[in-house]
Amino acid sequence: MLIQRLPESQEGSQRVTSATKPLTIGQLARLTGIAAKNIRYYESIGLLPSPERTRNGYRRYNQADVNRLTLLRRLRLLGVPLGELSPLLNGASNARCIEVLQDLHPLVAGRLAALDQEIAELEQLRVQVEQYQHQLVNCHPDEHEPFSACLDTSCIALSDEVMPRGGIP
Repeated sequence: MLIQRLPESQEGSQRVTSATKPLTIGQLARLTGIAAKNIRYYESIGLLPSPERTRNGYRRYNQADVNRLTLLRRLRLLGVPLGELSPLLNGASNARCIEVLQDLHPLVAGRLAALDQEIAELEQLRVQVEQYQHQLVNCHPDEHEPFSACLDTSCIALSDEVMPRGGIP
């Protein structure tokens, strides 16, 4: 379940529930680890419903908001884009905890697949950077030739990108 504990400095280890008094935005920020300005932003883009307000306009948050923001923060830390969070968070409002967790499985699996793809691309890039570093170490251009007139591009391009000797055809 996504119920969070209050920090030890605040009433021991009491759980926040719908029976406890509502939270201010500052309390919610401390509890979830999300800055107040980000909480307002998430509200403005619809990832967090507009909370109840006091007569003087202060926002008042409840356990559902704590759970929603805790889930949002976890998924953002995993690199899930904001655009992918809206359907899940909106559906979570009236869902049971188990249903939300079941909905998380394909989202997390998709994130893992995306990470695997990014890792494969980074591994390819690393090979290219290593090749280029090796090229640079073994490159010995004419010391007096200005860069703008250099006809030997083998030192500045990867080996398979080298233009024909003599410059642009």
